Amino acid sequence: MNTPEQVDPHDAAAFDAWYDVFSVADDDGRPYAVGWTREELRVGLTEPDPYRDRELWALRDDSGAIAGTMVLDIPLTDNTFRLGAGIAVRADARRRGYGRTLGRVLDERAAELDRSVVATQLEVPLAPPGIAGVDPQGVEGPTAGQAFATALGFSVANFEVHRILELPLADAVLDELAAEAAERHQGYELRSWRNRCPDDLVDAFAALLSTFLDEAPTGDLELEAEHWDAARIRQVEQQNVTQGRSSWTTVAIAPDGTLAGHTELVVGRHDPGKVLQWGTLVSPAHRGHRLGLGLKARNHRELQRTHDEPLVAHTWNGEENTAMNAVNAKLGFRPVERHEEWQKFVGARTLAGH
Repeated sequence: MNTPEQVDPHDAAAFDAWYDVFSVADDDGRPYAVGWTREELRVGLTEPDPYRDRELWALRDDSGAIAGTMVLDIPLTDNTFRLGAGIAVRADARRRGYGRTLGRVLDERAAELDRSVVATQLEVPLAPPGIAGVDPQGVEGPTAGQAFATALGFSVANFEVHRILELPLADAVLDELAAEAAERHQGYELRSWRNRCPDDLVDAFAALLSTFLDEAPTGDLELEAEHWDAARIRQVEQQNVTQGRSSWTTVAIAPDGTLAGHTELVVGRHDPGKVLQWGTLVSPAHRGHRLGLGLKARNHRELQRTHDEPLVAHTWNGEENTAMNAVNAKLGFRPVERHEEWQKFVGARTLAGH
């Protein structure tokens, strides 16, 4: 077996060869797969990012073709004890040791980068019989991905359900949902923007985003809150533009002028037909006013002002997030996959310990 090699994303041919293997192996026949497109990831790897770094690794078979791939996500400002990883092996090259060899590289890089928690994600098909309450166990027995993660020392720490919604929604449906929600949040103002947060809201929006990881259900994951400020928001906005992504954001402004919640939808030029539901959050002090429903109904209307073609929206929520799941059910989302987050500890410097 050849020696694992790091791939230079600035080398277009080398990156394309890596991506051709990684993307196919990562999607692995999933009908609703969602991931970085080629051009989005290329930008994410080659444009300066002060908040995270990424590495690509490849392992070749005896013919010289790439058989195994790995991507590492390296936080630089928050959660600097963590290392994110994704390993994908060509279908015809599995069970030959390529994945385990890359797993050893992963452990070596964690040690070199002084990371004590390594995290990865898996997508698991849901059990076939209908989904009135979503079988949180997914299919019976471990999948190949789960068995591989276990063999590398990972254990599942959190899971969410991946749901989809066919768009566009009828205007009458959005009108009804917006009216239902508005009865409960009188005194709150909903305000929307596309791509760039208005200057008069950017600091308040950053403060709201800084609370997201503290408020979102994360199971047993070792995570610390992220610090957001205006500069970080502007950096993400610029990267979205460079990646060919457009975003629609709606916030709720409380009677006292503070931001009570937000929701965001993203459409990528290089990923036609898909809409990604990014973060949605209602601050605890403002829950019970149907703001989640009001925010999402308003934001879908804003999206459909420019995108009235057939699209599929994707969202991910923990089953314990009953309020948001109820909102998604009203909109018509249906479950298609179980999204699992796995982690392993490779040192003593955990979140609880530092």
